Amino acid sequence: MMKRILAFISMILAVSLISSNTVSAEENTYDRIYMITVDRFLNNNSSNDVGVTADRDPYYPYGGDFNGVSPYLEYIKDMGFNTVMLSPVMERAEDDYLGYDVTDYGALSEAYGNPEDFQALIDEAHELDLKVVVDMPAVATDDYTALEEPVFNDIQSDYYEDIDREIIDLQNPDNQKTYRAMVRNFIDKYNIDGISMFINQNGLDASEFLPEDIETYGILSTSELSTDGFDTVASEDFRANLADTYGGLDKEIPEFPEDEQLIMADHWFSERVTYHATEQNMFPGTRIQQLANYLYAYRGPSAMTYGTEVAFNGNSYPEIHPQMDFRSGEEVIEYLENIAMVYRNHSIMQEPETETETLLNENGQYIVKYYTDDVDYILNVNNTSETQSVTFDLSDEEEGKAYSGMLIGDMIRPHDNSYIVVLDREETELYSVIEDTGFNNGYLYSVILVFGGFAVFIWVAARRSRKQKSKRMNEQ
Repeated sequence: MMKRILAFISMILAVSLISSNTVSAEENTYDRIYMITVDRFLNNNSSNDVGVTADRDPYYPYGGDFNGVSPYLEYIKDMGFNTVMLSPVMERAEDDYLGYDVTDYGALSEAYGNPEDFQALIDEAHELDLKVVVDMPAVATDDYTALEEPVFNDIQSDYYEDIDREIIDLQNPDNQKTYRAMVRNFIDKYNIDGISMFINQNGLDASEFLPEDIETYGILSTSELSTDGFDTVASEDFRANLADTYGGLDKEIPEFPEDEQLIMADHWFSERVTYHATEQNMFPGTRIQQLANYLYAYRGPSAMTYGTEVAFNGNSYPEIHPQMDFRSGEEVIEYLENIAMVYRNHSIMQEPETETETLLNENGQYIVKYYTDDVDYILNVNNTSETQSVTFDLSDEEEGKAYSGMLIGDMIRPHDNSYIVVLDREETELYSVIEDTGFNNGYLYSVILVFGGFAVFIWVAARRSRKQKSKRMNEQ
């Protein structure tokens, strides 16, 4: 009886929510990337455990494989991601887990599975409308001339010193020709959607060594580097600023970039964003929720590293690459799933011509307005230590309209020709500016039905309890 009533209540609430905020069936226009270190995700096939040690030495492989990623593609999509970025998948040294100690660019790593396993992963991702991007190493094998002075950050320096490998000089014409042919062969063999690359050489032009008919993502891991020719590039200065800002409170939030650069708070060669939160004695779950809203609301590509949703920590190699834990972080994962549905199903993320305007950016509060052909939106980020109140004058275009909150559920109507927007500390709300139709009768009916159904349940349960008690007394 109780299960039936709860199912009925859930259905009524779902109907009321759908009726109060009509959504589009379209998908997010921009890449929302989930970065996976293949070896550290899930070991779903122990028969290919190459290099795994009995004592689970973190400097050595853990046995993750392609078969371990496939079962979690829906999990990834439900959290709002439409692109999976895999760490390098080429044949690598047996004692290397990250994939950059390449021994053969022409073969897949046996430790991750066979070509059929890899293609099955790609096909399953495509069936779910997920793109697959593979990170391409630039480690010098016998076919390439090495770069004399590669540029590394501290984590890369430790890692490359450990694997004792050199970087390809990708400004050398012969290297460029060989590398382009290698990448061409790889993408012709497997139906992948993009190539990513960590840059370790200044002034590279991706058009000189990567094929032009595939999406390319460049990641700058130090502020000393610059590059050209990639479809999108991640700036280290922006990443470091974003990680520091969302690691704490009351810091000015970076403005959304206007050039659609790739934004991320961490990656495979950086400290975990959670590290900043723990250093400042902040609750990691709330920090990640705030960061996720920023990444999802950005009109451009953004990326999140595997395990961020379960608050992985660390600031050095190899502790930043722990084994994925699917048993924790349920509250954050559920939050990501809920907000993802809002961001991807509204025109804020589908209309390429949408204009944005920063209304406020001060000491941790960031308010941005999105102008679309359908409905305007207002993003209100309160990443401060106090409740914030902001007053906006009622414009001519907003006459007769209300701000309808879609993440928390706030409804703000104008008062004395102004909107008073109040938001608790460490919260983010996304408002749609809609026609004010007055009191929501559908919501009222839903509330009546919900509480009415609950009252009936209590009455039935109490009556049944009295009958059972009377029966036991008669039997005595």
